Amino acid sequence: MTDELNILIPDRTLTICGVQVTVHEYTLAEQLQHRQPLKAISEGFMDAMNAKPDAEVSIDELYDVLGANWDAVLQAVAVSCGRSVEWVAGLTGEDSERLLLIWWGVNAAFFTRNAIRPALTRLVQQLQNPPPGERSSAVSSTTVTDSANSDTTPPAS
Repeated sequence: MTDELNILIPDRTLTICGVQVTVHEYTLAEQLQHRQPLKAISEGFMDAMNAKPDAEVSIDELYDVLGANWDAVLQAVAVSCGRSVEWVAGLTGEDSERLLLIWWGVNAAFFTRNAIRPALTRLVQQLQNPPPGERSSAVSSTTVTDSANSDTTPPAS
C-alpha cells in the first residue's frame, strides 16, 4: 500500500538547514504560472534523452541538463518546496544536493512526460496517417479458412 500511495502522492518532507521542507509535485496552477522555466528544463531533458539510443539519461547527464538551466532549476525547486529562489540558491553542501535530488525524484515524471510528448505526438500522427504504400489493405475475407472449417484440398493432377 505504501508504494501505491507514494506513486499517487509523491510529496517528500525533509529537513534542510534546520527547516522542515515539503517538496511536492507541481499543481496545474504552478505548471501554468511557471511554464517557461519548467519548459526549459523539459526541453533540456528531452535533448539529453534524444541524444541516447535507449533514451536513458545518467545522473551525470541529468546534472549537465540542470546546470545548463540553473536559473530555471532554482525557480522550479523553489516553487516545488514553497521557499524563495534566494533561499534555494543559498543552500550548500549536502543540503543542496539532497533537496535537488528529492525535487527531481518527486517531479521526474512531470519532466519525462513533457520530454516524450513531442515523440508520442509524432508517433500518433504517423499511425493515423501512414505514407501511401504503407497502409494496410482491407480484410479480403471474413470467412475462417483454417483446417477445422475447410475441406481437404485435393492434390494437383
